[in-house]
Amino acid sequence: RSGCRNMLLFRVLVLLILHMNAHCMSLNWTSRDRPNLVMLMSDAFDGRLTFSPGNKVVQLPYINYMRGMGAVFLNLYTNSPICCPSRAAMWSGQFIHLTQAWNNYKCLEPNATTWMDRLGKSGYHTHSMGKLDYTSGHHSVSNRVEAWTRDVPFLLRQEGRPVTDLVGDASTKRVMTKDWNVTDAAVQWIQHTAVSLAQPFALYVGLNLPHPYRTDSLGPTAGGSTFRTSPYWLNKVSYDQVSVPKWLQVEDMHPVDYYSTFTKNCSGHFTKEEIRNIRAFYYAMCAETDSMLGEVMAALRDTGLLNRTVVLFTSDHGDLAMEHRQFYKMSMFEGSSHVPLLIMGPGVKSGFEISLPASLVDIYPTVLDLAGVPQPGGLSGHSLIPMISGVSVQSAEPHPGWVLSEYHGCNANASTYMLRIAEWKYITYADGLTIPPQLFNLSKDESELKNVASHFPDVCQDLDKLLRTIVDYPSVSQAVHSYNKQQFLEWKQSLGDSYSQVIANLRWHIDWQKDAKSYERDIEEWLLGLD
Repeated sequence: RSGCRNMLLFRVLVLLILHMNAHCMSLNWTSRDRPNLVMLMSDAFDGRLTFSPGNKVVQLPYINYMRGMGAVFLNLYTNSPICCPSRAAMWSGQFIHLTQAWNNYKCLEPNATTWMDRLGKSGYHTHSMGKLDYTSGHHSVSNRVEAWTRDVPFLLRQEGRPVTDLVGDASTKRVMTKDWNVTDAAVQWIQHTAVSLAQPFALYVGLNLPHPYRTDSLGPTAGGSTFRTSPYWLNKVSYDQVSVPKWLQVEDMHPVDYYSTFTKNCSGHFTKEEIRNIRAFYYAMCAETDSMLGEVMAALRDTGLLNRTVVLFTSDHGDLAMEHRQFYKMSMFEGSSHVPLLIMGPGVKSGFEISLPASLVDIYPTVLDLAGVPQPGGLSGHSLIPMISGVSVQSAEPHPGWVLSEYHGCNANASTYMLRIAEWKYITYADGLTIPPQLFNLSKDESELKNVASHFPDVCQDLDKLLRTIVDYPSVSQAVHSYNKQQFLEWKQSLGDSYSQVIANLRWHIDWQKDAKSYERDIEEWLLGLD
């Protein structure tokens, strides 16, 4: 046990020494040579597809080009595996518990200062288009009510069963029309606006792919459980490389993972063909996303701007695509929490791979350093410039070598905290006592099927101690619990006499209506219970 603990400390020290040795010179852009910045952020893109061996399952030529010409992060994580909170962390540079971005409905205020705002104040011409999704008040009523009631002891299917949908033919390239419209607008902006600007520009392009599509047959409240693509994109997938992931037996699943599986409507029987098809369709959707990235890069090249532009590609979270008997996100497993980050452009090393764990909050200080903009105080992230360029930044703290991710939303019935450091992934829940933790050694168990927490109590103790220096997670869990009750009660009271009808017709309506009075009673008991 002590040997394992010492090895953990040794690995962390080695990583930090290597990182600090990269501080060899000073980044000092002049106003004339500050680079342009273009970020393309997709939704639900599994970061493991951007490097070997994951990249062998689907053709992603533009991501591969970025990897060859720039830097790729091998262990980049979301700070919360769901759309709005994750983007809130990326735009604010702060951890979830600091901004209280608890769920898809509760994120940043509209007047929050983002890194794009700071670039604009420093002389950049800024422009954002497509999916932003980092402010409060959005997403469906079902989504927020499911998050608020996650502590209620009932089990209801909240999503549609994951399905595939093949459309068009072998020549159909534009499946996700909305994203293609955003891509076209970005290309036109580069060709007609960016090319004539006297000052550097920063362009953000937000896409929805490869997020699953809404399952229309389930009605207007349905979530996204349809994996849709065309034969054109499916031909980009090496079907023989598409694996059928191993699943634990239901009785061996962690209780929070089982809750996620059930509420995501994945507890039923799936054939191997169904599973492989869902995964293949997901990869094809990633290929379509890659093509949109290619259009933006081609516009930069054709206008002569590419050599003066730093390009970043990332995502808010991944998709489990039937790993661990789940699809979607809302989980700390790799498919959900591991996201891409590729950076290429002036000053970035070519063909460089970074293994040190990092996360989306690191983008804020990194972008500011790329632009030569002073860092504000209070950021959770650290600049990645020393890692991708060998260039140090004044007064920058070295990256600590760990990643924090947390989750407080729907489809998980406890606040979840993940600490990723060296070979370990430590996951703890709620108050750290009432729900058992999970510990995975990713160097030996890439599939995360062997929870070794009981075998390495000293490692768990050390990692939990480190985690508590970062966040007082039992207090945060309690704050979320109180927030959920308060928000639900206010929503319930706002509905008056229509409450029973409205709550019965949310996304869980099929299960709810089997015993509506019993479920309403469960909620009343929860509201009356002690916090």
